[in-house]
Amino acid sequence: MAHHVGRRTFLAQIAASGLAARMPLTSDLTSPFLAFAPAAEDSDDAVFAAARRQFLFPENVTYCNTGTLGASPREVMDALVSGLERIERELPDWPYFQSDGEPLTGYQPLTAFRAEAGAFINAPAEEIAFTQNATMGMSFLANGLDVAAGDEVVTTNQEHSGGIGGWRLRAKRHGVVVKELPLLPGLENGPDGVVKLFADAITPQTRVVMFSHITSGLGIRLPARELCALARERGALSIVDGAQAVGQIRVDVKEIGCDAYAASPHKWLLAPKGTGILYIRREVQPRFWNTLASAVIDNDALGAFRFMQYGTGSLPVIHGLRASLRFFNKIGMERIERWDAMLTKRLRDGLAHIPAARLSSPADPRLAAAITTFGVSGRTGRQVQDALWERKIRVRAQGGDLGVRLSAHLYVSPADIDRVLEVVSSLR
Repeated sequence: MAHHVGRRTFLAQIAASGLAARMPLTSDLTSPFLAFAPAAEDSDDAVFAAARRQFLFPENVTYCNTGTLGASPREVMDALVSGLERIERELPDWPYFQSDGEPLTGYQPLTAFRAEAGAFINAPAEEIAFTQNATMGMSFLANGLDVAAGDEVVTTNQEHSGGIGGWRLRAKRHGVVVKELPLLPGLENGPDGVVKLFADAITPQTRVVMFSHITSGLGIRLPARELCALARERGALSIVDGAQAVGQIRVDVKEIGCDAYAASPHKWLLAPKGTGILYIRREVQPRFWNTLASAVIDNDALGAFRFMQYGTGSLPVIHGLRASLRFFNKIGMERIERWDAMLTKRLRDGLAHIPAARLSSPADPRLAAAITTFGVSGRTGRQVQDALWERKIRVRAQGGDLGVRLSAHLYVSPADIDRVLEVVSSLR
């Protein structure tokens, strides 16, 4: 006969066993999750095996669709849920005498949170604003800049609709010229070929150079620092869509030298859905108007907080974003980037030995990221996607004959990649 164990007795038993220090701060005592505390001396295999146990999706599922949405670890979920509970429990207590501490985003500066997010990409709080995603940030930039008919924006034909959409709107509305350069031919000569493609297209009328740090569809890693330097030399602003980069690779906006950078932490940084980070270099902030307006639209002294004037938002997702930053900092971006690169190489080396497999992403390792898009001869992308899902491997089919996009991130193991290759080998 089972015996009921009271809460106090249960906690005493946990403490005596030495597990208390590793238990999460959660009200769910049945939770199988232990606090994640990797040590610097731990092997990559051990760290990422432990990290995988922090996610809620079943152990028999391999999740390779981070390029669309990242899966949040338990401690991020705990921060989000506890934040929601706290707001609803304490809502009547807020006096609204000052903005700091209010249960809202869009009205309080959240300086400490912005400083923590900024440190992750090497920027001070005054250059960081929180948005809901990279699309919002990129639209703020496109619609906030004074450009007129005939002014040029030089970009590529591989941009995500959320990154290029604002500039296409300016083209239709104000006659701005948007040059969407054919990127794939430029890749034949590696990073130098990409820089030359942009250099040849820039004219005295060019006001903006805009590109994805890592493209969404094919995972092309562009030479960001060189392109930003080129823009600066030609007197243009450099704006980078980093939706697929932050959390996948180390990002240092000062080293890149960009004027603005927009990110979607709910992808590779595994933050709650509906979080965004927008970096705008302090010196160029006055050149951008607010496109969502509230109380402090004219106060440049407040820095990037001026671009958070979007009204009521969700403060708990910001707590979740902070938890995701801390989760990543415990592992270290260098280790994460190394792991993802290892998985990607294992996948691509394996695909190279499968006669029916064809790589859509660039093969040049200088242009490679942890996104690999590939197809199988005689199969549609949807057919490949469905075949992989029969083995509980989630990828995303792409349009045309590109095949499927596989995102290899920290909750994917070498054994998972081997199972992908087994499935692809079986598709004849």
